[in-house]
Amino acid sequence: MGLEDKETTNSSPEANMRKAIRILAKTPTALAAFYRSRKGKKILKPKKNLNIAENFFYMCFGKVPQKEIVKAFDVSLILYAEHSFNVSTFTARTITSSLSDIHGAITGAIASLKGPLHGGANEEVMHMMNKIKKPENAFKWINDTLDKKEVVMGFGHRVYKSGDSRVPTMRKYFAKVAKIKKDKKFEKIYDIVEKVMIERKNIYPNVDYPTGPTYHLMGFDTDFFTPIFVVSRITGWSAHIMEQHAANKLIRPLASYKGNKHRKVLQLNQR
Repeated sequence: MGLEDKETTNSSPEANMRKAIRILAKTPTALAAFYRSRKGKKILKPKKNLNIAENFFYMCFGKVPQKEIVKAFDVSLILYAEHSFNVSTFTARTITSSLSDIHGAITGAIASLKGPLHGGANEEVMHMMNKIKKPENAFKWINDTLDKKEVVMGFGHRVYKSGDSRVPTMRKYFAKVAKIKKDKKFEKIYDIVEKVMIERKNIYPNVDYPTGPTYHLMGFDTDFFTPIFVVSRITGWSAHIMEQHAANKLIRPLASYKGNKHRKVLQLNQR
């Protein structure tokens, strides 16, 4: 997109706003086109009478689902849209501080979001639930996993130590989608795993925990959960990038050397 944008090198506030809007419009369109093409289906153009959430469903599946499901998806995009100085946002601001352009900064942000400890967490939650398979297995699975000291995805947060403030809202919409789809299996697994995690580890869910199974019930492939995260976070990244450009200072942290104070260097003939 940056290569094709005539304003790529213009980082004025006005140009950045125009570019941010274009990126926000093009990203879900490109993602949906890939979704269709890899399934051997005809690519669908967005419709002007549909909003972003409705259009994404239409471009992926060829139809817009019930308004409750669209609302749940819209809420997930809002909850994911901005979240202060997380890894991807900090990456975007660091890149911007070198006076790079908005396309470059967002590309870097996407690369950092790709990791399972950030944007990929909602995908890992779904993989976990697929391993558990059914509610009857959940209690034993989570206890065995904790006994082995393995990581349980979708829990804990570097900032929220007693619960992610976004979870109650997303959990509510997860339940609504599960009811519409008449599939309570993942809800039951969710509740069992959550209860054990809190009782045994005092670790609470983060927003990825209810979002993963919600996207699954909506019909999205698991490897599309993180790209959907990107669609929403374009807005937050863009805002931070524009703020960084407005009062820029190169972000250049110092490193503290912790190694040996002196190292004996071998003579060349001894190496």
